[in-house]
Amino acid sequence: MLRTRAAANSKYALQYVQQAAERIQLPWLCPALAQTYTARQRHRSITTRPTVSRSKTLPAPITQSRHLASPASAHENFDRGDDYIPFTYGNREYPTSRNPQRNSRSDLSPFDLSQILMLDAADLVEDYPENHAGNNKLRNIDEIEATLDACLQVHRWDRAFTLLSQLSLFCQNNPSRLRNSFNRVLAAMVDDVIWSRTADHEKRINEWIEVHMRKADLEPDAHTFALKLKVALETLVGSKRDRTVRRYWEMTKRYQLESKVLSLRDVLDDRDLGRLSEICTIEVSTRLPEQVTDIAPLDSVQVGSVGKEQVHVRETEQKGLGLSSLKRSLSLFTEPTETTVEARSAEEDPLTQRQRRLERDAIQSALDRWKAEFQKRASIGILPADLAHGEIGALLWQWHEIMAEKIKQEIKLAREEDDLPGPKSAQQKLRAECSPFLELLPPEHVAAVTSIALMQIMSKVGASKSVKLVRLVTSLGQTLENEYNATNINRERNAVRKAKRQGIIESPFEHDVTLSSHLHRRSSHHAARPFVYNKEWTKAIHGKVGAVLCELMFETAKITIKRKDQNTGATLSMPQPVFLHSTAYQNGRKVGMVSLHEDFVRLLVSEPAEHLIAKQLPMVCPPKPWKGFFDGGFLESKQPFLRIKQNETAQKDYGITAASRGDLDQLFAGVDVLGKTGWRINKDVFSVMLEAWNSGEEVANLPPLNKVFPEIERPGENATQKERWEWFSKMRAMDNERTGIHSNRCFQNFQMEIAKAYLHETFYLPHNIDFRGRAYPIPPYLNQMGADNCRGLLLFDKGRELGPDGLRWLKIHLANVYGYDKASLSDRAQFPMDHLDDIYDSVKNPLSGRRWWLTAEDPWQCLATCFELTSALGSLDPTKFVSRLPIHQDGSCNGLQHYAALGGDLAGARQVNLEPGDKPADVYSGVCELVKAEIKEDAAKGDSLAKLLDGKVTRKVVKQTVMTNVYGVTFLGAIRQVRKQVEVLIPEVEAAGLSGKASTYIARKIFRGLGALFTGAHEIQYWLGDCANRISSSISPAQQEKIYEKAASGIPKTKERSGRSKAKGKEVLESAAFRSPVIWTTPLKLPVVQPYRINKGLTIQTNLQSITLAQPSVADSVNKRKQLQAFPPNFIHSLDATHMILSALKANELGLSFSAVHDSFWTHAADVNSLSELLRDAFIRMHSDDIIGRLAAEFNKRYDGHYYLAQINKSNVLGKAITEYRKQMVAEGVFPAGNGSKSIQQRRHAELLREIRKKKLMASEDPKEQEEGQMMVTAASLYEQYDGDKYLFHRDSLGETAIGAIPETMEGAKGEIVDAALDASEVSEDVDLASTLDPLRDSVANDNDDDTIDVGKTGNTMRDATATDPVAKAHQVAVNAFGQRLRTQKRKTGQKSQNNQIWLWLPMKFRPVPKRGDFDVKRLKDSTYFFS
Repeated sequence: MLRTRAAANSKYALQYVQQAAERIQLPWLCPALAQTYTARQRHRSITTRPTVSRSKTLPAPITQSRHLASPASAHENFDRGDDYIPFTYGNREYPTSRNPQRNSRSDLSPFDLSQILMLDAADLVEDYPENHAGNNKLRNIDEIEATLDACLQVHRWDRAFTLLSQLSLFCQNNPSRLRNSFNRVLAAMVDDVIWSRTADHEKRINEWIEVHMRKADLEPDAHTFALKLKVALETLVGSKRDRTVRRYWEMTKRYQLESKVLSLRDVLDDRDLGRLSEICTIEVSTRLPEQVTDIAPLDSVQVGSVGKEQVHVRETEQKGLGLSSLKRSLSLFTEPTETTVEARSAEEDPLTQRQRRLERDAIQSALDRWKAEFQKRASIGILPADLAHGEIGALLWQWHEIMAEKIKQEIKLAREEDDLPGPKSAQQKLRAECSPFLELLPPEHVAAVTSIALMQIMSKVGASKSVKLVRLVTSLGQTLENEYNATNINRERNAVRKAKRQGIIESPFEHDVTLSSHLHRRSSHHAARPFVYNKEWTKAIHGKVGAVLCELMFETAKITIKRKDQNTGATLSMPQPVFLHSTAYQNGRKVGMVSLHEDFVRLLVSEPAEHLIAKQLPMVCPPKPWKGFFDGGFLESKQPFLRIKQNETAQKDYGITAASRGDLDQLFAGVDVLGKTGWRINKDVFSVMLEAWNSGEEVANLPPLNKVFPEIERPGENATQKERWEWFSKMRAMDNERTGIHSNRCFQNFQMEIAKAYLHETFYLPHNIDFRGRAYPIPPYLNQMGADNCRGLLLFDKGRELGPDGLRWLKIHLANVYGYDKASLSDRAQFPMDHLDDIYDSVKNPLSGRRWWLTAEDPWQCLATCFELTSALGSLDPTKFVSRLPIHQDGSCNGLQHYAALGGDLAGARQVNLEPGDKPADVYSGVCELVKAEIKEDAAKGDSLAKLLDGKVTRKVVKQTVMTNVYGVTFLGAIRQVRKQVEVLIPEVEAAGLSGKASTYIARKIFRGLGALFTGAHEIQYWLGDCANRISSSISPAQQEKIYEKAASGIPKTKERSGRSKAKGKEVLESAAFRSPVIWTTPLKLPVVQPYRINKGLTIQTNLQSITLAQPSVADSVNKRKQLQAFPPNFIHSLDATHMILSALKANELGLSFSAVHDSFWTHAADVNSLSELLRDAFIRMHSDDIIGRLAAEFNKRYDGHYYLAQINKSNVLGKAITEYRKQMVAEGVFPAGNGSKSIQQRRHAELLREIRKKKLMASEDPKEQEEGQMMVTAASLYEQYDGDKYLFHRDSLGETAIGAIPETMEGAKGEIVDAALDASEVSEDVDLASTLDPLRDSVANDNDDDTIDVGKTGNTMRDATATDPVAKAHQVAVNAFGQRLRTQKRKTGQKSQNNQIWLWLPMKFRPVPKRGDFDVKRLKDSTYFFS
């Protein structure tokens, strides 16, 4: 793809005019002959053609880090020196780094504080325009721009021009953004004129600069003139063309934009420049652009096409074509694969073509399945809606046909209503706003996407459960956008391929589209294609479009229900809607819910609706390497490199910016290592799994096909309420188990079919990262992060000879997966030799023998290792055996390892194997022993609960809680985790009805044990929490400026009660909200933005109901509690992600196959020693830097100029001085009086204004103002005067989420209270911070302290020069600085407040970094059990 490089190439762009006429010779004419390598050359500058001499006045070529792809550069591939080695991804080599200071990809860049990414914080105070009644103005600029793009795409010109007028109003202060929109509209008109040869836009195009842009007070730029020249060159002829071109060229010269215009190769191609040179006199410089060669499809991976044995997977009984949709998509795996030279010389290699087909096949395969079922039913005279012979596909086909017609009618109505005069109804407005997006895809396609998406969403949450309507509509809107993007990419590619075959254009292109990319890939208008935009849809658009489609689907989807009349016995048939819309109350709020009809649920359970599974299958060719935020991974779909949590816009902005400036190159390369690792299915394990599956027996984690449940006797009429409840609970549990078994078999059925399809294939798993940098595979159904059955099926594609060390590690691995993983390495290596008979029996008779492998902790992985070890030992030389089995190296509670290294905690380092030792330390066993010892002691004292638990608590009971405590699990969450294990491992406790009480008791012991073992980690955790507390309680300089400007401009007095006054007061209130999230940069330069905010609601009126959407914005207040409680665990996650990426890069440099599951790293057995060494080296290299010191330096820079709300004790000398000072200010009228919550908030705002004013005066160049500022007394100046650091109050902001912290309220909590708060079903194997950060007691500092002021006792002891400051006086109004009334408890008359703190505004300053302990991380070099 040719990209705009105006900034770099503008000085030399005129050279193109001369060269345009010369490119009719080899290799320009046949570039395909030259493109024989598969590399992206970032390290080489492009050499100039020998036929063109370089001007002596020109400087040397500018070497850029990114080049442009073009067949015109292909001749370079012929004449390379012998020393040239292409950096192919297939050979584990990567482009050289952009950073010359780093020797290799696996080295960390030196910390440069000046290079940290800091985006403009102006958006924190930006006020988006709201709806204006009656004129259909959209809600914000992003929504207008996205709608404008859609209108241009579907040629809704009148609507597009109206939206452009709105942008002209809203973007008056952002001319660059507005100019970009004008150029987009101009480009669309130019494209339409060139493509359709219509004259509709000629007048408007001619007047674009002189009339339309001038009216908007905009100056044209290079893109504007390039587009004007393009349309003149393409559509006019003869003297008229020449006059017009000369006129535009003279205008270009007047603006001195000639070079920039000629450098816009995405608009003006060689032919245009050649014609331009014939019409106008142009002085030509000599300069060629730098270029990049796109990575060609890899042809080194071949797939065998003969000898594929066909196996049959027993399908879970389903009433229809339940798996045929998937099988159709997977059918291309059974087709012969051409790997001949002729095939490889085609446009794409066969593997890439197959991958594209695989990604494109999902929707069509679903439609074919529905149609087949519909026709089958129709042929025997069964109505589709008759559930007596239900097949869901037939229903979906019938709904699809009706739905498509409804969508067509909706679009037709919208176009007709556009021309209607006068105000529009709410429904007409909604239809007008959504119709451009509905037109982006054919109605049949939109209908199919709607049906599939709704079925998928309902199936994921559980067919019998209700779903919030808000979630349904937004997810549907997001799915439609994703489908449009994927279809659009394919449409572009097909158009350009056709043009290439016709010889019209010269080069392939990439997915991302620049401003005028609809023009840049052709040499004449004959290659034109529809105009395409990539402006992302907003959350509001998702909601609106989804609501319209949901409404249509709810009207369409109906089934026929048959019931017998109890009186007559006759069978009655009646149509019923499938989707039931109702309302419910959640947390005191009325919300809309959607559920499925119970009869349809029974049908859906028998036919899982995972219809989009083919969209997320493993790839049959290597993933596209990551080159940009949206550029990498799958070939036909667009997915972000970074998974945005909760639609956090700031994280996305930081990610895109970091990617564009090259900060993420090292991270891209590391994730590519994971993606390019080839996999294959373990045929031996699959054969056993297939036999077990088809038998229907319960084997390992494969559920039984037909489990027989015991009958539970119904309680009699005289049964007590407790007996009835117990019966109901047992029935519910049995029903849930039955449904769960069937659902699991349906899900595993798909996994088995996928494994069968890939049985003879090499496949790949593209990865991306979450907001903390942790990598995840994008295909969710069969990957290394799956359950034991998935992991047991996976083998590396490439094999390695074991060697002596590899054979030893293969034995150790078998012991590990069996569960014998806490012994020494030598003992573990001996373990398989002591069980050889069991191993041989497991291989020879896996299901009919002793089944020893089923007693393992990970049975399927154990069986896979048994097969591998047996094959190795049975070979002539076991050390020469070629092994493909991944061997795991697992960390010892990786989070605690990082904490111990950060704090230099020697005791903690010993517990997590950072310190060398003869045997592995096991922190889980260590905590377990402490717990058991305390239980035994309590039992000896006569505690009945301790007696019941004595000797029964195992390592498994405590493991999850110990592991997740460091990642922020709350005490209540820990109780839930323990309860889940207790009910399984100690059933007598559950039988006695003591699950909740016992779980609380054990969890308390676990937390105390952790607190005793890891004292050093506390200091780091509390320092991190305190930093987050200050950041989330701070006001940025941009906010300060906005607050001060509004106060200085004059604010209505409190006594004015008009609507205008209230609105003004609210604006000031909103601008003072806490909006600063915790942001830090990982050692790999990934900016991490914590996404926890209190999102504002956006109400959308639909025919279904009023829908309130969370509209994410950087202007939203942060959720202070989550910001500070989540920061320590998120920071640790970002460190373990960094360690994984560094290890992956080093492994790639050494030629090791590599994969990872967070802190579990996989490689060949022969390479485990190398992997272990590089893991230690990467950890040492990372922690040898002062990570906490770097973080502190970044915080000091990033939050410089912020003011934060601090607290001190009011009884000390400083507190008394501040109290006296405030009494003085209230008496003089500078601060508002009053003791209520609102008055306190007003006073806080007034004090902030005073601090800002003092800072401005001190920074003034006027000596008088400087003197005035020095004389001004504020709370902050008193803090400095009294050396306030020693009085600063530090609350344990982490509360119960700190290591070993037990909330006070839980110490004496009654058993029934705990039981009421617990629900074991909520326990997740993976801690979700969004749910665990919800303790019983809010331990966060209360912002609303009691600082009552008795004005009657105020003296005139503190006067200053600004007592009559007009800005301060202007703020004596009802303005709440934070916009919230915090919870307060009523006090009895005469009772004094127990709160002894007082607040004040202070310039941002962080506490000193905790002093490190004595542990030297370099000692890790000799620790063989660090990862084992």
